[in-house]
Amino acid sequence: MTWDEFKVPFLRHHNPKAVINRIQEEFIQLRQKGETIDKITGIFMDKLRFCDELVTTEEQKIYYYYNMLSAEYREFMTPSKYETLTEIINTAREREIELKKEIERGERRAMDVNPSPTKKARTTESVKKTDVKGGSPSCKVCGKGHKGECRFKYNPCPIYGKTGHTASLCPGKVSVCYKCYQPGHKKSECPELVGKKN
Repeated sequence: MTWDEFKVPFLRHHNPKAVINRIQEEFIQLRQKGETIDKITGIFMDKLRFCDELVTTEEQKIYYYYNMLSAEYREFMTPSKYETLTEIINTAREREIELKKEIERGERRAMDVNPSPTKKARTTESVKKTDVKGGSPSCKVCGKGHKGECRFKYNPCPIYGKTGHTASLCPGKVSVCYKCYQPGHKKSECPELVGKKN
């Protein structure tokens, strides 16, 4: 019995189709989120072994590898430039070394390179909290928290034609019903709908 004759029934027995399908789905959705190039390449190669039917050419391997990389790597690569998967992996490793040097020289913050989703979320949450708590009080002109003079202060409101407020905070703003398109009430208060409910 040859290796290929042995391998097919062996894999069919030990790797059910449902498991293979799951691995292929994970392979398609694989994205670099803070991992080093060596680590994400290892994960990529492990899953690639189960995607013989899905990825049949070197060009497809390059495409999936490129698509999996984070933006810091992709912006310096063109997938059509590479002939083998090894070439694009080596370019990604070179780019990783360059990114580390940029961090050491202070040209780039460490957080900019492959920030993890949780760190990203925490950063945006903390920015929002400072705006509300310790940051600036809400502006009386535009309603947002900012420092210094409001840029809307001298711009006339397009609805009322006067300065000192924005269109969203306009006292002359007339609500329009999205059911009958008549001013003076909202859709929830529309006489046409109220009449039908009774």
